[in-house]
Amino acid sequence: MLSRLGTLAPRLRTAAPVALTLATVLTAASGASAVTARGHAASASKPQAAAAAASHRLALPAPPTPAAEITSAGASAAASNVSAGVSRVPRAHRLVEATILVTSNKSLGAAKLRALRHISGVKRTLTVAVGNAVIDGHRARVLGVDPAMFRPWTPRLTAGSQPLWQSIARGELTASFDMGHQARLPLGQTVMVRSRYRVPIRIGAFASVGMAGIDAVVSRSRAMELGLRPQSGFVISAPHVDPLTVRHEVASLLGAHQHAWLLRQVVVVRDAGEFLTRVQINTVLQTAAHQVGKPYVWGDEGPNSFDCSGLVQYSFAAAGIRMPRVSQQQWFAGPHVNYADARPGDLLFWHYDPTDVGDIDHVAIYAGNNMMLVAPHTGAFVEYVPVPLTNMAGVVRVDPGMAGAIA
Repeated sequence: MLSRLGTLAPRLRTAAPVALTLATVLTAASGASAVTARGHAASASKPQAAAAAASHRLALPAPPTPAAEITSAGASAAASNVSAGVSRVPRAHRLVEATILVTSNKSLGAAKLRALRHISGVKRTLTVAVGNAVIDGHRARVLGVDPAMFRPWTPRLTAGSQPLWQSIARGELTASFDMGHQARLPLGQTVMVRSRYRVPIRIGAFASVGMAGIDAVVSRSRAMELGLRPQSGFVISAPHVDPLTVRHEVASLLGAHQHAWLLRQVVVVRDAGEFLTRVQINTVLQTAAHQVGKPYVWGDEGPNSFDCSGLVQYSFAAAGIRMPRVSQQQWFAGPHVNYADARPGDLLFWHYDPTDVGDIDHVAIYAGNNMMLVAPHTGAFVEYVPVPLTNMAGVVRVDPGMAGAIA
Protein backbone atom coordinates (compact mmCIF):
# COMPACT_ATOMS: atom_id res chain seq x y z
CA MET A 1 0.00 0.00 0.00
CA LEU A 2 1.15 3.53 -0.70
CA SER A 3 0.22 6.77 1.00
CA ARG A 4 0.96 10.48 0.88
CA LEU A 5 0.28 13.43 3.10
CA GLY A 6 0.02 15.81 0.21
CA THR A 7 1.24 19.29 -0.53
CA LEU A 8 2.43 20.47 2.85
CA ALA A 9 4.04 23.83 2.12
CA PRO A 10 4.71 26.99 4.13
CA ARG A 11 1.14 28.12 3.56
CA LEU A 12 0.08 25.46 6.06
CA ARG A 13 1.01 27.97 8.74
CA THR A 14 -2.14 29.93 7.93
CA ALA A 15 -5.02 29.55 10.34
CA ALA A 16 -7.44 28.03 7.84
CA PRO A 17 -7.44 24.20 7.72
CA VAL A 18 -5.88 22.71 4.63
CA ALA A 19 -7.31 19.91 2.52
CA LEU A 20 -4.88 17.00 2.77
CA THR A 21 -4.57 13.91 0.65
CA LEU A 22 -4.18 10.96 2.99
CA ALA A 23 -3.68 7.24 2.39
CA THR A 24 -1.55 4.49 3.90
CA VAL A 25 2.15 3.60 3.76
CA LEU A 26 3.23 0.22 5.05
CA THR A 27 6.74 0.01 6.49
CA ALA A 28 7.93 -3.55 6.15
CA ALA A 29 10.04 -3.59 9.32
CA SER A 30 7.43 -2.54 11.85
CA GLY A 31 4.03 -2.92 10.25
CA ALA A 32 3.38 0.72 11.23
CA SER A 33 2.19 3.53 9.03
CA ALA A 34 4.37 6.42 7.97
CA VAL A 35 3.66 9.87 6.66
CA THR A 36 5.58 11.37 3.76
CA ALA A 37 5.39 14.88 2.39
CA ARG A 38 5.39 16.05 -1.18
CA GLY A 39 5.65 19.79 -1.78
CA HIS A 40 6.84 22.28 -4.34
CA ALA A 41 10.40 21.93 -3.00
CA ALA A 42 10.60 18.24 -3.85
CA SER A 43 12.82 18.89 -6.86
CA ALA A 44 14.98 21.52 -5.15
CA SER A 45 18.70 21.08 -4.61
CA LYS A 46 19.95 19.66 -1.29
CA PRO A 47 21.00 23.08 0.12
CA GLN A 48 17.62 24.52 -0.79
CA ALA A 49 15.84 21.55 0.73
CA ALA A 50 17.89 21.87 3.93
CA ALA A 51 17.07 25.57 4.16
CA ALA A 52 13.39 24.84 3.65
CA ALA A 53 13.43 22.17 6.35
CA ALA A 54 15.21 24.51 8.76
CA SER A 55 12.55 27.15 8.25
CA HIS A 56 9.94 24.66 9.46
CA ARG A 57 11.76 23.59 12.60
CA LEU A 58 10.05 23.92 15.93
CA ALA A 59 11.14 27.27 17.38
CA LEU A 60 10.21 28.07 20.95
CA PRO A 61 10.76 31.52 22.45
CA ALA A 62 13.47 31.94 25.08
CA PRO A 63 12.44 30.91 28.60
CA PRO A 64 11.23 33.63 30.96
CA THR A 65 12.88 34.44 34.28
CA PRO A 66 12.12 31.57 36.68
CA ALA A 67 11.32 33.85 39.59
CA ALA A 68 11.09 37.62 39.33
CA GLU A 69 11.75 39.76 42.38
CA ILE A 70 9.42 42.68 42.97
CA THR A 71 10.60 45.93 41.51
CA SER A 72 9.19 49.31 42.36
CA ALA A 73 7.23 49.24 39.11
CA GLY A 74 5.95 45.75 39.85
CA ALA A 75 4.97 46.66 43.38
CA SER A 76 2.95 49.63 42.20
CA ALA A 77 1.05 47.32 39.85
CA ALA A 78 0.17 44.83 42.58
CA ALA A 79 -3.33 44.55 43.95
CA SER A 80 -4.04 46.78 46.91
CA ASN A 81 -4.83 43.87 49.24
CA VAL A 82 -1.42 42.17 48.82
CA SER A 83 0.62 42.58 51.98
CA ALA A 84 4.36 43.22 51.66
CA GLY A 85 4.94 42.66 55.40
CA VAL A 86 4.73 38.88 55.49
CA SER A 87 7.16 36.80 57.52
CA ARG A 88 10.10 35.15 55.79
CA VAL A 89 9.29 31.72 54.34
CA PRO A 90 11.80 29.23 55.84
CA ARG A 91 14.13 27.49 53.44
CA ALA A 92 13.66 23.80 52.63
CA HIS A 93 16.55 21.88 54.21
CA ARG A 94 15.45 18.47 52.91
CA LEU A 95 13.33 17.95 49.79
CA VAL A 96 10.39 15.54 49.71
CA GLU A 97 9.82 13.30 46.69
CA ALA A 98 6.21 13.70 45.59
CA THR A 99 4.66 10.50 44.22
CA ILE A 100 0.91 11.06 43.84
CA LEU A 101 -1.31 14.15 43.71
CA VAL A 102 -4.94 13.48 44.62
CA THR A 103 -7.42 16.07 43.34
CA SER A 104 -11.12 16.28 44.11
CA ASN A 105 -14.01 18.57 43.24
CA LYS A 106 -14.99 18.63 46.91
CA SER A 107 -13.21 18.61 50.26
CA LEU A 108 -11.78 15.24 51.26
CA GLY A 109 -13.26 14.00 54.53
CA ALA A 110 -11.23 13.09 57.61
CA ALA A 111 -11.86 9.36 57.19
CA LYS A 112 -10.65 9.36 53.59
CA LEU A 113 -7.56 11.39 54.46
CA ARG A 114 -6.75 9.01 57.29
CA ALA A 115 -7.11 5.99 54.98
CA LEU A 116 -4.81 7.58 52.38
CA ARG A 117 -2.15 8.26 55.02
CA HIS A 118 -2.15 4.59 56.03
CA ILE A 119 -1.52 3.14 52.56
CA SER A 120 1.50 0.86 52.67
CA GLY A 121 4.70 2.70 51.73
CA VAL A 122 3.36 6.22 52.28
CA LYS A 123 5.95 8.24 54.23
CA ARG A 124 4.66 11.82 54.12
CA THR A 125 1.49 13.62 53.07
CA LEU A 126 0.34 17.21 52.62
CA THR A 127 -3.14 18.67 52.29
CA VAL A 128 -3.70 21.44 49.74
CA ALA A 129 -6.57 23.21 47.99
CA VAL A 130 -7.08 22.65 44.28
CA GLY A 131 -9.58 23.85 41.69
CA ASN A 132 -10.19 25.28 38.26
CA ALA A 133 -9.76 28.98 37.53
CA VAL A 134 -9.43 31.41 34.65
CA ILE A 135 -6.20 33.43 34.77
CA ASP A 136 -6.16 36.48 32.52
CA GLY A 137 -8.70 34.76 30.27
CA HIS A 138 -6.95 31.35 30.21
CA ARG A 139 -8.23 28.17 31.82
CA ALA A 140 -5.97 26.79 34.53
CA ARG A 141 -5.73 24.33 37.40
CA VAL A 142 -4.68 26.17 40.57
CA LEU A 143 -3.15 24.86 43.78
CA GLY A 144 -3.58 26.68 47.11
CA VAL A 145 -0.75 25.94 49.56
CA ASP A 146 0.97 26.95 52.77
CA PRO A 147 4.27 28.19 51.25
CA ALA A 148 6.41 26.97 54.16
CA MET A 149 4.85 23.49 54.14
CA PHE A 150 4.71 23.05 50.37
CA ARG A 151 8.17 24.40 49.50
CA PRO A 152 10.08 21.13 50.23
CA TRP A 153 7.78 19.22 47.84
CA THR A 154 8.91 21.17 44.78
CA PRO A 155 11.91 20.72 42.40
CA ARG A 156 15.30 21.84 43.71
CA LEU A 157 15.60 25.10 41.77
CA THR A 158 12.04 26.10 42.62
CA ALA A 159 12.46 25.18 46.28
CA GLY A 160 15.69 27.18 46.43
CA SER A 161 14.22 30.45 45.16
CA GLN A 162 13.54 32.69 48.16
CA PRO A 163 11.98 35.47 46.00
CA LEU A 164 9.48 32.98 44.58
CA TRP A 165 8.23 31.79 47.97
CA GLN A 166 8.12 35.30 49.42
CA SER A 167 6.08 36.24 46.35
CA ILE A 168 3.54 33.46 47.00
CA ALA A 169 3.41 34.35 50.71
CA ARG A 170 2.62 37.98 49.80
CA GLY A 171 -0.44 36.76 47.93
CA GLU A 172 0.99 36.68 44.41
CA LEU A 173 0.54 33.92 41.85
CA THR A 174 3.27 31.67 40.45
CA ALA A 175 2.37 30.30 37.03
CA SER A 176 3.96 27.18 35.60
CA PHE A 177 6.69 27.76 33.05
CA ASP A 178 4.45 26.30 30.35
CA MET A 179 1.44 28.45 31.13
CA GLY A 180 3.39 31.64 31.66
CA HIS A 181 5.21 31.03 28.41
CA GLN A 182 2.39 29.82 26.16
CA ALA A 183 -0.46 31.93 27.54
CA ARG A 184 1.85 34.98 27.50
CA LEU A 185 0.98 35.98 31.02
CA PRO A 186 2.36 39.43 31.98
CA LEU A 187 5.03 38.69 34.59
CA GLY A 188 5.03 41.32 37.33
CA GLN A 189 1.58 42.66 36.45
CA THR A 190 -1.81 42.23 38.08
CA VAL A 191 -4.44 40.20 36.24
CA MET A 192 -7.96 39.04 37.03
CA VAL A 193 -8.20 35.48 38.36
CA ARG A 194 -11.66 33.95 38.47
CA SER A 195 -12.79 30.75 40.17
CA ARG A 196 -15.93 30.90 42.34
CA TYR A 197 -14.96 34.53 42.96
CA ARG A 198 -12.98 37.11 40.97
CA VAL A 199 -9.75 38.39 42.54
CA PRO A 200 -7.04 40.65 41.05
CA ILE A 201 -3.67 38.96 41.65
CA ARG A 202 -0.14 39.94 40.68
CA ILE A 203 1.85 37.34 38.72
CA GLY A 204 5.08 37.10 40.68
CA ALA A 205 6.95 34.23 39.03
CA PHE A 206 7.04 31.54 36.37
CA ALA A 207 8.30 28.23 37.78
CA SER A 208 7.53 24.53 37.87
CA VAL A 209 6.30 22.99 41.11
CA GLY A 210 6.64 19.47 39.74
CA MET A 211 2.92 18.68 39.82
CA ALA A 212 1.45 17.32 36.58
CA GLY A 213 -1.66 19.19 35.50
CA ILE A 214 -1.08 22.11 37.89
CA ASP A 215 -0.79 25.45 36.08
CA ALA A 216 -0.46 27.89 38.97
CA VAL A 217 0.13 28.12 42.71
CA VAL A 218 -1.19 30.65 45.22
CA SER A 219 -1.17 30.87 49.01
CA ARG A 220 -3.88 29.19 51.03
CA SER A 221 -5.43 32.56 51.92
CA ARG A 222 -5.59 33.50 48.23
CA ALA A 223 -7.19 30.14 47.49
CA MET A 224 -9.91 30.91 50.04
CA GLU A 225 -10.53 34.31 48.41
CA LEU A 226 -10.91 32.58 45.04
CA GLY A 227 -13.31 30.05 46.53
CA LEU A 228 -11.15 26.93 46.10
CA ARG A 229 -12.33 24.19 48.42
CA PRO A 230 -9.99 23.47 51.36
CA GLN A 231 -8.60 19.93 51.60
CA SER A 232 -9.59 19.22 48.01
CA GLY A 233 -6.04 18.10 47.18
CA PHE A 234 -3.65 15.68 48.84
CA VAL A 235 0.03 15.09 48.01
CA ILE A 236 1.59 11.73 48.85
CA SER A 237 5.27 10.78 49.15
CA ALA A 238 5.97 7.05 48.83
CA PRO A 239 9.58 7.03 47.59
CA HIS A 240 10.47 3.38 48.12
CA VAL A 241 7.52 1.56 46.53
CA ASP A 242 6.14 1.13 43.03
CA PRO A 243 4.18 4.32 42.24
CA LEU A 244 1.71 2.40 40.07
CA THR A 245 0.89 0.16 43.04
CA VAL A 246 0.37 3.19 45.28
CA ARG A 247 -1.79 4.84 42.65
CA HIS A 248 -3.93 1.70 42.35
CA GLU A 249 -4.47 1.63 46.12
CA VAL A 250 -5.26 5.35 46.15
CA ALA A 251 -7.77 4.90 43.33
CA SER A 252 -9.49 2.06 45.20
CA LEU A 253 -10.16 4.44 48.10
CA LEU A 254 -11.46 7.30 45.95
CA GLY A 255 -14.93 7.87 44.56
CA ALA A 256 -15.96 9.11 41.13
CA HIS A 257 -15.11 12.72 41.95
CA GLN A 258 -11.42 12.24 42.76
CA HIS A 259 -8.35 11.64 40.59
CA ALA A 260 -4.82 10.41 41.36
CA TRP A 261 -2.01 11.92 39.27
CA LEU A 262 1.39 10.22 38.97
CA LEU A 263 4.19 12.65 39.83
CA ARG A 264 7.18 10.29 39.68
CA GLN A 265 8.61 8.62 36.59
CA VAL A 266 7.64 5.00 36.13
CA VAL A 267 10.03 2.42 34.74
CA VAL A 268 7.97 0.16 32.50
CA VAL A 269 9.48 -3.31 32.32
CA ARG A 270 7.82 -4.93 29.34
CA ASP A 271 8.28 -5.50 25.63
CA ALA A 272 8.21 -2.25 23.65
CA GLY A 273 6.64 -3.86 20.60
CA GLU A 274 3.56 -2.69 18.78
CA PHE A 275 0.59 -1.95 21.02
CA LEU A 276 -1.51 -0.24 18.34
CA THR A 277 -2.94 -1.79 15.22
CA ARG A 278 -2.01 -0.44 11.80
CA VAL A 279 -5.50 1.00 11.47
CA GLN A 280 -5.18 2.81 14.82
CA ILE A 281 -1.81 4.30 13.89
CA ASN A 282 -3.14 5.48 10.53
CA THR A 283 -6.14 7.04 12.24
CA VAL A 284 -3.95 8.89 14.74
CA LEU A 285 -1.69 10.27 11.99
CA GLN A 286 -4.51 11.18 9.63
CA THR A 287 -6.47 12.90 12.38
CA ALA A 288 -3.45 14.94 13.45
CA ALA A 289 -2.63 15.78 9.83
CA HIS A 290 -6.13 17.12 9.25
CA GLN A 291 -5.49 19.69 12.00
CA VAL A 292 -2.49 21.21 10.19
CA GLY A 293 -3.02 24.96 9.87
CA LYS A 294 -5.22 25.29 12.96
CA PRO A 295 -3.95 27.70 15.65
CA TYR A 296 -2.17 26.81 18.86
CA VAL A 297 -4.16 28.02 21.89
CA TRP A 298 -3.07 27.25 25.44
CA GLY A 299 -5.43 24.74 27.08
CA ASP A 300 -7.47 23.97 23.94
CA GLU A 301 -8.43 20.41 23.00
CA GLY A 302 -9.96 21.00 19.55
CA PRO A 303 -11.59 20.80 17.19
CA ASN A 304 -10.77 24.36 16.08
CA SER A 305 -7.55 24.98 18.04
CA PHE A 306 -5.10 22.95 20.12
CA ASP A 307 -2.21 23.01 22.52
CA CYS A 308 0.47 20.31 22.16
CA SER A 309 -1.05 17.69 24.46
CA GLY A 310 -4.56 18.57 23.33
CA LEU A 311 -3.61 17.61 19.76
CA VAL A 312 -2.26 14.27 21.03
CA GLN A 313 -5.37 13.52 23.07
CA TYR A 314 -7.69 14.50 20.20
CA SER A 315 -5.81 12.43 17.60
CA PHE A 316 -5.61 9.29 19.74
CA ALA A 317 -9.28 9.62 20.75
CA ALA A 318 -10.19 9.33 17.07
CA ALA A 319 -8.55 5.88 17.14
CA GLY A 320 -10.50 4.88 20.25
CA ILE A 321 -7.56 5.38 22.62
CA ARG A 322 -8.13 7.26 25.86
CA MET A 323 -5.11 9.46 26.61
CA PRO A 324 -4.27 11.62 29.65
CA ARG A 325 -4.80 15.34 29.05
CA VAL A 326 -1.39 16.85 29.88
CA SER A 327 2.05 16.07 28.46
CA GLN A 328 3.50 15.18 31.88
CA GLN A 329 0.94 12.36 32.16
CA GLN A 330 1.24 11.33 28.50
CA TRP A 331 4.91 10.67 29.32
CA PHE A 332 3.66 7.65 31.34
CA ALA A 333 1.45 6.25 28.54
CA GLY A 334 3.79 3.41 27.58
CA PRO A 335 7.38 2.14 27.56
CA HIS A 336 10.22 4.43 26.50
CA VAL A 337 12.27 3.68 23.40
CA ASN A 338 15.33 5.26 21.82
CA TYR A 339 14.72 7.91 19.20
CA ALA A 340 16.66 5.76 16.71
CA ASP A 341 13.95 3.11 17.18
CA ALA A 342 10.99 5.52 16.97
CA ARG A 343 8.05 4.42 14.83
CA PRO A 344 5.14 6.44 13.41
CA GLY A 345 2.54 6.99 16.11
CA ASP A 346 5.10 7.19 18.94
CA LEU A 347 5.11 10.30 21.11
CA LEU A 348 8.11 12.66 21.30
CA PHE A 349 8.81 14.73 24.44
CA TRP A 350 11.03 17.68 25.34
CA HIS A 351 12.39 19.49 28.42
CA TYR A 352 12.37 23.30 28.24
CA ASP A 353 11.62 24.48 31.80
CA PRO A 354 14.77 26.06 33.33
CA THR A 355 13.33 25.68 36.85
CA ASP A 356 12.92 21.89 36.55
CA VAL A 357 15.10 20.20 33.96
CA GLY A 358 13.31 16.90 34.58
CA ASP A 359 9.86 18.29 33.83
CA ILE A 360 8.08 17.42 30.58
CA ASP A 361 7.13 20.60 28.72
CA HIS A 362 6.21 19.60 25.20
CA VAL A 363 4.89 16.66 23.16
CA ALA A 364 4.47 15.81 19.47
CA ILE A 365 3.41 12.82 17.36
CA TYR A 366 6.16 11.11 15.39
CA ALA A 367 5.18 10.71 11.73
CA GLY A 368 8.21 8.82 10.41
CA ASN A 369 11.21 9.94 8.35
CA ASN A 370 12.38 12.31 11.12
CA MET A 371 9.16 14.33 10.79
CA MET A 372 6.46 15.07 13.33
CA LEU A 373 2.95 16.53 13.69
CA VAL A 374 2.82 19.13 16.44
CA ALA A 375 0.97 22.09 17.92
CA PRO A 376 4.14 24.10 18.60
CA HIS A 377 3.52 27.28 20.61
CA THR A 378 1.43 30.42 20.99
CA GLY A 379 1.33 32.42 17.77
CA ALA A 380 1.92 29.34 15.57
CA PHE A 381 -0.25 26.68 13.98
CA VAL A 382 -0.37 22.90 13.90
CA GLU A 383 2.52 21.85 11.67
CA TYR A 384 4.20 18.92 9.92
CA VAL A 385 7.90 19.65 10.53
CA PRO A 386 11.32 18.05 11.09
CA VAL A 387 12.01 16.71 14.59
CA PRO A 388 14.36 18.92 16.67
CA LEU A 389 16.62 16.79 18.87
CA THR A 390 17.78 19.58 21.19
CA ASN A 391 16.34 19.15 24.72
CA MET A 392 14.55 15.96 23.72
CA ALA A 393 13.42 14.06 26.82
CA GLY A 394 12.56 10.79 25.12
CA VAL A 395 10.15 8.73 23.05
CA VAL A 396 7.10 6.82 24.31
CA ARG A 397 5.38 3.97 22.48
CA VAL A 398 1.74 4.29 23.49
CA ASP A 399 0.17 1.33 25.24
CA PRO A 400 -3.62 1.89 25.24
CA GLY A 401 -4.00 -0.04 28.48
CA MET A 402 -1.48 2.11 30.36
CA ALA A 403 -2.71 5.32 28.76
CA GLY A 404 -6.29 4.57 29.74
CA ALA A 405 -5.35 3.61 33.30
CA ILE A 406 -3.46 6.87 33.80
CA ALA A 407 -6.19 8.94 32.15
